[in-house]
Amino acid sequence: MAVDEALMESARSGLTTLRLYGWEPGCLSFGRNQTARGRYDGHAAASRGYDVVRRPTGGRSVLHHHEITYSVTAPAERWGGLRDAYALINRALAAGLRELGIPAAVASADDYGSAPRPTVRACFRDPLPGEVTVRGRKLIGSAQWRERGALLQHGSLLIHNEQALVERLRIGGPSASEVPAVGLAELLDPVPDVAQVADALASAFATEISQPLEREPLTPGEEARATGLVERYEDPVWTWRR
Repeated sequence: MAVDEALMESARSGLTTLRLYGWEPGCLSFGRNQTARGRYDGHAAASRGYDVVRRPTGGRSVLHHHEITYSVTAPAERWGGLRDAYALINRALAAGLRELGIPAAVASADDYGSAPRPTVRACFRDPLPGEVTVRGRKLIGSAQWRERGALLQHGSLLIHNEQALVERLRIGGPSASEVPAVGLAELLDPVPDVAQVADALASAFATEISQPLEREPLTPGEEARATGLVERYEDPVWTWRR
């Protein structure tokens, strides 16, 4: 989370970045404005070996385990308003998945109506307008945040659908509950490796924005900014602030 936010400073200087990564250990993340205190059991998450963090972006709870997280940072005005940029990024993600043989589509408002408030419900329980779905089931959950001329959009692409655990980590939540999302493992056999998925997404993203991508490490400045932000994301006061 610290790295994603640090990359926003580079976006303010005109740089667009696509970042793809995984989590070790797995992690339960809350949306920026989601109520988690008194609603989720951090000790139960820890007993299962998961960290807990609050994202800088909005949305609802996601379990980052057996999935691929993407983040896009860019100058906020480059692709228009929030909805325009959201649609562009998700079109690119869907196109990359189709190159792998997955019938991915971007959900329309006609199909799913308006986005709900950031409730305690798991992110992957409800497909929302503009998100990437397969036959009506959510495959990628995404959220966007804008600040001082930069945008950050990131989201989770499921490899295996384990999002029912989000519901079981709720205080007083159900002991068993299905979350009707879908993972790559249900759609492709064999499941492509992470590098193959990453290459497909990167290629489609470059095509969508009409700009070649270059694989680069973080700059020293980005690393320094991220290091300075780590303390906030590790702080329970931030994680459980609401």
